[in-house]
Amino acid sequence: MIKKQLFILVMALVMPFFFSCEEEVDSPKAGFVAVQSSSTSEIIFTFEDKSTNSPDEWFWTFEGGYPSTSTEQNPTVSYFTSGTFSVTLAVKNDGGTGDLVRDDYICVGEFNNPTFTDIDITVNYVSKTIPVDGYVLFANIDNTSMSYYAETYGETAGGAQIGLLIYWDYTVNLNEYSAWNLIVNSDYVFFNIANNSSYEFYPFYVNYGTSDQTIDYITITNDGYYKSTGYYDAFESMEVRADLYSSPGYYAYWLENTHFNLPWESNQGFNLYYNGKNSDALAGEAKVKSIKNTNAGISPQTGAK
Repeated sequence: MIKKQLFILVMALVMPFFFSCEEEVDSPKAGFVAVQSSSTSEIIFTFEDKSTNSPDEWFWTFEGGYPSTSTEQNPTVSYFTSGTFSVTLAVKNDGGTGDLVRDDYICVGEFNNPTFTDIDITVNYVSKTIPVDGYVLFANIDNTSMSYYAETYGETAGGAQIGLLIYWDYTVNLNEYSAWNLIVNSDYVFFNIANNSSYEFYPFYVNYGTSDQTIDYITITNDGYYKSTGYYDAFESMEVRADLYSSPGYYAYWLENTHFNLPWESNQGFNLYYNGKNSDALAGEAKVKSIKNTNAGISPQTGAK
């Protein structure tokens, strides 16, 4: 009888110890942040797990991303197209599961260049160059508004500006359009000049003889190939003129409504030709740039300087 009572007493003292070793595990609470690691023609993010209560399994879903799913704790994901995309993280441990969905968390904007020259664009202190007829991608995290500054101009081989500098300074809504075309207004025109005469052109005038006249001290060689110049104010009856270098007092000129007719469209330009040999020496051909991405929104220029 005494032994039985002693056994019961010992078990009463030991059992709480065993039960106390089996601690209850709390279910995890999902959490994460995204860090943009690099960007070229794609946007690359590393997603860092910030879940609490020590999960030991992770299942990610990335709308619009590649790969679209992952079981890594801290996966790397690429985005190749514009849009606003959700991210989901489900986590698990012995205590249960937890999940977190963040809608419109990854916001990728596309900016297209349907102009005649490369465009330099800056978003969030990151700068890129949009080639002619090309595009670049930028990304925000958890923000569908994207502010940008961009500019373009004609330039010499040495990088000197020709004509006017065209610029954009806007904030776009990626829920409205995730892709945007940067447009030069119809108040401006771009010129390409082909000189097939016996003389080089120097200098080059646009809106000659008016208060809006510009002079570019550039040489246009007489090889018959079109040379890009720059953007200029567009006016009815405007005159474009180029002096014949080494032949003072002689020049070639083109008159709007005579040698070329402005279409008054966005992204308008002209190829102006001079052969210096007959009455048909002066000619102009309209070159209006087409929009490659017709599903994108229109972002007209802010101004010129």
